[in-house]
Amino acid sequence: MQPMKIHQIPYQDGQVVWREFGLPRKNALPIILLHGGHGSWEHWLKNVEFLSEHFQVFVPDMPGFGDSSFFGGDLQSGMLDPLRSSLNELVGSDTVIHIAGFSFGGFVTAHLVNQRSGINKIALLGSAGHGGPRRPRGELLAWKELYESQNWAGLKEVMRENLYQQMIGEYDRIDSLAIRVHQDACIRTRFRSRPIARPGGLAEQLAAYSGQTLLVWGEHDVTCTPEHLIEKLVDGHPNRSTVVVQDAGHWVQYEKVEQVNQLLVEWFK
Repeated sequence: MQPMKIHQIPYQDGQVVWREFGLPRKNALPIILLHGGHGSWEHWLKNVEFLSEHFQVFVPDMPGFGDSSFFGGDLQSGMLDPLRSSLNELVGSDTVIHIAGFSFGGFVTAHLVNQRSGINKIALLGSAGHGGPRRPRGELLAWKELYESQNWAGLKEVMRENLYQQMIGEYDRIDSLAIRVHQDACIRTRFRSRPIARPGGLAEQLAAYSGQTLLVWGEHDVTCTPEHLIEKLVDGHPNRSTVVVQDAGHWVQYEKVEQVNQLLVEWFK
């Protein structure tokens, strides 16, 4: 893999930070990877090396997450405008691209395809914004008091439990890397995605996009019911395809990394 490049793109009084992997490919479009809520670019940590062997890959900390500035809690002005502006400055407004979005990043992707020309194919992994039934295992545990009191052992256990409640299908697959990525992302999240995406809106955005769309869910994704969403979002739409990854939860590209990496390469090539 080529060394990672970090781009700090100014926007208003802040910046949007992007990471670049790989080199331009003559016969392959660049891929943009968008992370989920309470996330960072590291939601794709296990995927960027493999994907950069086939594509030039760009991964932001979306506005209000990770290293990027917070521009307000409104979806359009606080998220879509700075993300689109920094993307165009980074790759050029006329550059044709692919986008893969995970969770809230899928919801953002569905908006971007209707606000920026030149997006060829998209892949939505466990996309938020569907407005359909969820299958919660339990309530997420509070962690901020543990963080503020520097109870690191307690914080680690809460993060492990919350990963099992929402992100990863099997408890024994929650390793130290997943805990570290999730903890760092939660601590640095300022943009509140849940009130924006939970009511719905994904179907309406996809209805306005005629490009090729791949929708991917883990079999045990607690944030949705895949069978319901296939009927709602995929059936009757010839430009949409779907894959349900067996024995996987919500964070499907982490839990089933090899399968999802190959799936994305085949889709975007």
